[in-house]
Amino acid sequence: MVLTQEQLEQKLRYWQKRLRLQDWIIEVRLVRERELDGDYAAQVNWVLPKKMASVHILDQIDYPPELMGERDMENDLVHELLHLHLAPIHEHFGEGNSLYSMFEEQAIESIAFGLVDAERNGDPHVSGGCPVTQ
Repeated sequence: MVLTQEQLEQKLRYWQKRLRLQDWIIEVRLVRERELDGDYAAQVNWVLPKKMASVHILDQIDYPPELMGERDMENDLVHELLHLHLAPIHEHFGEGNSLYSMFEEQAIESIAFGLVDAERNGDPHVSGGCPVTQ
């Protein structure tokens, strides 16, 4: 699902509440490839003591579909938000530990996919009615 900046902001508000991240100050921005560090579809940067974060989602203009499959910016957003729950653990154990980072990425991607899929398919245990139509 490709989203506009406005739709991403709506999704951020929705998922921030659903994931219980209301105590964080979070911004989301569509960015061009040159604004991301590395070859990513999305990134999150945080300041843990202030509980502030910035999520950058790759603009569709620069998205290489042949490399990453079907585009889903909502999944990208949820994935990056989930990193905030693990930020304290990541800062303590994950910095410089490629094995930890790989396992964290795999777990977060599975959880994000499951949450977004359940939301879209009306799972009564997850669904809360995200305001942006699919």
